[in-house]
Amino acid sequence: MPTIKASGITQHYELTGKGARTVAWIHGIGGSLQYWKDDLQYFPGFRHLTYDVRGMGKSEGTDGPVSLEIWARDLAALLDALAVPRAIIAGSSMGGAIAQRFGIDFPQKTEGLLLLSTSSRVGKAAEENWRARANETEQGGQPRLAAAQRAVAAYNMDEEIKGIRVPTLILVGDADKTTPAGGSVIISRCIPNSELEIYPGVGHAPFHEEPKSVERAQRWFAQFG
Repeated sequence: MPTIKASGITQHYELTGKGARTVAWIHGIGGSLQYWKDDLQYFPGFRHLTYDVRGMGKSEGTDGPVSLEIWARDLAALLDALAVPRAIIAGSSMGGAIAQRFGIDFPQKTEGLLLLSTSSRVGKAAEENWRARANETEQGGQPRLAAAQRAVAAYNMDEEIKGIRVPTLILVGDADKTTPAGGSVIISRCIPNSELEIYPGVGHAPFHEEPKSVERAQRWFAQFG
């Protein structure tokens, strides 16, 4: 898989499929572009950009803090480097938070948002949990993963996402303990005209647990023709 210099780092990516529109897929914390390897086949007619987020997979990492804003800028620079002016942005978990940030910061580059198992804010209990995990991760010799865990420990984009004006689909399972469904309900209430589906008994990976979520996404993608 190729790499390219963008946003000051070497980013590892894969561009597959054919179509007039591009979908950029963002994985969750500690993951890689491989997360989506079995999913893209279900969405023909598009170019699919998968990539490793800064400091994860095979993309270059940097020392010091990271943030949703930095990750969103990384994707914007990657799209520019690949001559992709606009894309549908899809993200799972942390990737969904990055997708929201991207939609806020780069509306001119955003054609739509597909948000899986994510949230627009972090509550106090979750923040404390993430910070404790980050401290353990750092003590275990993984400072860059710890920085990522701190980045997802505290954010609140509720007011900002109210300005998003692109088609948005939100998918979540009601058995998701990592990002409970209530967070997706909040997103749906904040983003005008967004669509929400909640799947009973499904955990943190709707596409991998519930075929109906894939079918729902296929119907949503059809509007982009």
